[in-house]
Amino acid sequence: MSLVQMKDKWIKVGQDLVKTDKAFLEYLSDVNVTVLQHLLNHNAVEGKRQMQMTQLLQLSEKFQALWDYTEVKCKQLQTLTGQGNVQSSRDVYIIEQMESIQQLYTEYFSSFTNFVVVGGFDYIGKKTSTYWKENKVNLWRFINAQKCESSVSLNLYRILHERLREQISHYTRILTLLTEDDRQIVGDEGLDGSLRGFMDLKSYISQVLDEATLTKDLWKSLGQKLTDILCTPERRLQEDSKNAPISLSAGRFGHDRILLCNDALIHLQGSDVRYYDLSTLWIEPIDMDISESKSLKVITPEDQLIFHTLEPHNRVMWYWKLNQAVRQCLAKKRDFPLWGKGNKGQRPANPPNCRFTTYTFKNEGRLKNAIYEGDWKQGKPHGKGTLKWEDERNYTGDFINGLEHGFGVYLVSQAEGYNCYKCHWIEGKKQRYGMCEYSTNTIYRGYFKGDLRHGFGILESNRGESSLIRYVGHWENDRKHGYGIMETADSGDRYIGMWKDDQRDGRGIMVTQSGLCYEGNFQGGKLIGKGVLLSEDNSLYEGEFTEDLQLRGKGKMTFPDGITIEGTFSSTFGNGLQANGVMNTSNNTEMSYAATHLQLGQDFLVLGQWPGVFTPFIEYLRSDCTEKMEEAFLGFHTESSRSLRKVGSEGLGGDSQSDEHHSCSRREAVTNAEFLKELRLQQSKDQLQQYLEKSLQSLRHPLGKLLQTQTLVFQAAYSGPGANKHLLEMAQKEVKYHAEKIQEIIMDYVPQLFNKSSEPVESSETEMDFCSLVLPVILPEFYPDLSMLYMLYHAEDNACYRQGILHLNLLSDTKLMEFLDVQRHLWPLKDLHLTSNQRYSLVHDQCFLSAIECVQKISTTADPQEKLDNLFHTVDEIERTVNRILCREYKLPLDDLLPLLIYVISRARIQHLGSELHFIRDMMTPQMQGGMVDFLLTAFESCYEHMQKEEIRQGRFTNFT
Repeated sequence: MSLVQMKDKWIKVGQDLVKTDKAFLEYLSDVNVTVLQHLLNHNAVEGKRQMQMTQLLQLSEKFQALWDYTEVKCKQLQTLTGQGNVQSSRDVYIIEQMESIQQLYTEYFSSFTNFVVVGGFDYIGKKTSTYWKENKVNLWRFINAQKCESSVSLNLYRILHERLREQISHYTRILTLLTEDDRQIVGDEGLDGSLRGFMDLKSYISQVLDEATLTKDLWKSLGQKLTDILCTPERRLQEDSKNAPISLSAGRFGHDRILLCNDALIHLQGSDVRYYDLSTLWIEPIDMDISESKSLKVITPEDQLIFHTLEPHNRVMWYWKLNQAVRQCLAKKRDFPLWGKGNKGQRPANPPNCRFTTYTFKNEGRLKNAIYEGDWKQGKPHGKGTLKWEDERNYTGDFINGLEHGFGVYLVSQAEGYNCYKCHWIEGKKQRYGMCEYSTNTIYRGYFKGDLRHGFGILESNRGESSLIRYVGHWENDRKHGYGIMETADSGDRYIGMWKDDQRDGRGIMVTQSGLCYEGNFQGGKLIGKGVLLSEDNSLYEGEFTEDLQLRGKGKMTFPDGITIEGTFSSTFGNGLQANGVMNTSNNTEMSYAATHLQLGQDFLVLGQWPGVFTPFIEYLRSDCTEKMEEAFLGFHTESSRSLRKVGSEGLGGDSQSDEHHSCSRREAVTNAEFLKELRLQQSKDQLQQYLEKSLQSLRHPLGKLLQTQTLVFQAAYSGPGANKHLLEMAQKEVKYHAEKIQEIIMDYVPQLFNKSSEPVESSETEMDFCSLVLPVILPEFYPDLSMLYMLYHAEDNACYRQGILHLNLLSDTKLMEFLDVQRHLWPLKDLHLTSNQRYSLVHDQCFLSAIECVQKISTTADPQEKLDNLFHTVDEIERTVNRILCREYKLPLDDLLPLLIYVISRARIQHLGSELHFIRDMMTPQMQGGMVDFLLTAFESCYEHMQKEEIRQGRFTNFT
């Protein structure tokens, strides 16, 4: 066929289509004026029939949309035909726009059948019957008088749909004639698709009309009461147990009725109606090998329904129809056509086992009347979802098998507001880590077990509250229980010790804002029996107390100067202290020293203080260290990891100040979700120490998070306004305890680096290992607070030392060396050709400058080993200077070294030298003790004590001026 012939062919197709559309448009216009507008303008609609009127309005809208679209396309095609520009299928809209036409007719017949289902034609035909009897000609215009029905409703029914179905048949016929020609001549391969689309549309219209008629007949058969309950415009009957027998009662067929609709499964038994939303139904797969089975299991969120059939083939039919109805309900879209393969040529699949939907629980129990919206699996909430109760409780989070499991946010309405729980859950109960904001303006961050606070946790009131309280410690069954620290901001008091059932109970220490320290046994929140009281000025009381911590009963008071009073004491607020006993005024130096250096907390079992800090970490290691488990077990510093949680970036004690404490480089340190794998790869202790340095200093690494929690509990006891010098030794033990616990954990995964033989490691070796390996790494975290305790403890000695430093630095270099009896041949100034007066006028800090700079570095590190290295380097620098002066190797004897050390230390002006030296001696590793280390420390301690002498503090240098 030539191009001219092909063009003539397409013009002929366009002309036929325009002719068909013009006749169709004339029909639509006539129906609109003569029938539809009269129905819309009829004022006899009753209020209770508002649903019918609403459906009629929607039908009119879809009628108008179809009319407008056809009119526009017809005019466009008429123009192209008149100009002879119809050259291919692209110019014929029923081919090019087939899907749009299909959508318009689908929407129209959906509205049309909705009107049918609610009895709209019956109702409107009855109300307008008088008019149509008087104007029969208006009906006969659309229906042949011989074929006109006696029923007005039936005539209206035919007028509003038969001609539209014929129009689809016209389109189908035009496309069929085209496809019968040689496809190569026609030159378009899209004709088959368009033709299938219109054929499917014809099938769809026929099916929905039949479905609507069956549904309308169902509502009529049920009676008005059930119809009012069950009838909705969009609901369609899919299957009826009257046609395919099925029952929930075995052997009692006919006593109940099962209706499968497109949105619900309805069980009727007498006047009882049970309604099951299809979106929350799961049909258990049937075993096709068991061909004789007559039972079918349907799972709902609250029940399992066992249906019984008379014949096996009925079971298969119901199984298939249920699955397809559920699938279409979930997709919120009917199949096209309703039954058959459709234009896809494939059988639809079964509904998904996992889905998202909403359900309101009805049965008695904890979920009665609760609404769940979220993910489901096999009839149970599973995945993400929200559960809302009538009393305004609300849970949003993870579910597994119908129970809260994973992370979730739980709101509970209270008189003052809401309790907000941001927690991890296991089988419906709060478990592991969580954060709770109570309506009382207090916040709990810690662990739960079985819905109760259990394990380690922190309870504190919000900033700005009048009575700020903070508890850091252990919990058991929602009560403070075990070791814990309570601080009250308004009074400034801090309690450190044991708890039982929310009461201070057991050994404990009370530190007041005024610096008083009480230690003793508490019971029911009160100090009972004998105890110890230490004041800021080192006054010591040992004896009995009242419940409100007043001295009353037998006791002994020791003052800093060694004077003691032993007898009976009594004290009341406002009346001071009264005593009746024996006073010993003899200057007892030994007793005075004991009182001055008394430390509290000696009776505490340090190794049992913080099990709740380490237990979650050990459980985390046993859980294969997954990211999900990391949050559940180590949640103190991972609260900002998910957008859902929104529990604050500060974490547990991880406020902005803590973040500022760590440099950017530390925050960017290693993050290792599988750090155990890397830990096991360490081949030597040097490699292991490097790994620990990197890991423990990272806020994102599990070991770093553990260390941050350890730091937190340490700060709770020993930092801030409640820091007290009498707790120094207790703080030392706790730091070593934290290092030892980390060491124990590490040893379980790299035992070969600690003890290659099968024999158990000796305790001394274990101590050596944790001190040398872990302690130097973690000390920087504890050092600021620990250093403050050292400064408080040695404040008096340091004050005397600083007075000595002040006066020694008033002397010139030569004067100071003369005063210290430094051998003149060791003076660095002797090589200068200066007069005596010029020598005396030299500025300070010119002699032994390298040694002075070296010893000053002692305050720049927290590692005792590094501090010791600086002291050794200081001595080395002094000897190097002497060697340059003498021009030979010379090992300084102690008599020559001490004066030079005093000179260097005095010029270095270290503010808290005593604290630094005591810190080194207390915290250095055992293998560092003895030998040259003890000799060196003793030398520096001697210099420190020398500078505290009375004549130096008073500046008695008259012989050298």
